[in-house]
Amino acid sequence: MPTFLQDFLYSLRQLIKHPRFAVTAILSLALGIGATVSVFSVIYGVLMHPFPYANVGRLANLSVSEPRGDISDVWFSGSQLRELRNLNTFASIATWSARDLIVTGRDIPEGVIAFFGIGETFPTLGVPPLLGRNLGPSDSPDGREPQPVVMLHYRFWQRHFNGDPTVVGKILELDHKQYTIIGVTRPNFTWGWGADVYLPQEIGNAQGGGVVVKLRPGISLAAADAEMEPLLDQFAKEQPHDYPPKFKVDIRPLPYETTRNMGSTLYLLFAAVGMLLAIGCSNVSILLLARGAARQHEFAVRSAVGASSLRIVRQLLTESLLLTLTGTVLGIVLAHQLLALIVAWLPSHGCGRMRPFALMHRCSFSAQLSPW
Repeated sequence: MPTFLQDFLYSLRQLIKHPRFAVTAILSLALGIGATVSVFSVIYGVLMHPFPYANVGRLANLSVSEPRGDISDVWFSGSQLRELRNLNTFASIATWSARDLIVTGRDIPEGVIAFFGIGETFPTLGVPPLLGRNLGPSDSPDGREPQPVVMLHYRFWQRHFNGDPTVVGKILELDHKQYTIIGVTRPNFTWGWGADVYLPQEIGNAQGGGVVVKLRPGISLAAADAEMEPLLDQFAKEQPHDYPPKFKVDIRPLPYETTRNMGSTLYLLFAAVGMLLAIGCSNVSILLLARGAARQHEFAVRSAVGASSLRIVRQLLTESLLLTLTGTVLGIVLAHQLLALIVAWLPSHGCGRMRPFALMHRCSFSAQLSPW
């Protein structure tokens, strides 16, 4: 340990005596590491692990495709949702429909975005709450009025209740109706674009809502398409204005839209910053070789006074390690700043699941990313 400390202090003195070499090498590493880590963070959050939901590989969007290749989600009425629920390929379904509500009962009314879902929605997603409990089937029993309960999104809880940990059980008045707060979502929960509150909805009253399904284990998308096709043909005959003239059932994995819209661009960007990191490492290696050639006299003197070749090599490795660690630390700091810039540049429309990724990053840098 004393020998390592001597090597470390000597390396530090050498880098301080040659600031231009040290700064050039550290900045080369920091730029490469910072750019690579920030872009990989976006790829991880958007493409590799886009949703914080349980068994996300079994979650899929109910969609249809037209002959020219356009894909669109399908919207269902309450009676149609009942029929969907009985299909053998689906373990459960999650629904959503958005509505603007007003927080009343306070001095200044506040507009909120409310997302309504049937009782199976939160169990289908499988994300535990931060506080309290999730909405469940008991909150919207079939054929009866939903319970007057509400779940808060983390952002709304922070903004409206200042992160009060005792908020569960309190009353929130929406459109002059009182709701009991039963829970708060986690920061990385992004079901719905910018939702503030979540409310239960009786399945028979669901109108114009979108659907995400959870496939049963072992069921392929092709098998789900085949079982869904006759049912959707029936729905199209009942409501022809809600469907394209010609279509086929095309159930897609949940990350499909984001991967299609942004996948190639992000991977190309990652390849570019990977090359930047490789160039930075090459520059540092050239600088170290040049500096080693300039220090031949120093090494000869040290060898003449008794230093072994192993000790000299260890000294050089210590200097390289010091440069690497300093460059890595600065690269991580730079990655945090670059990630914030990349998130700010992400499109807010045209690729809908990118926007919640940006919202999540602003909530918590360490939160698990999800673009829904």
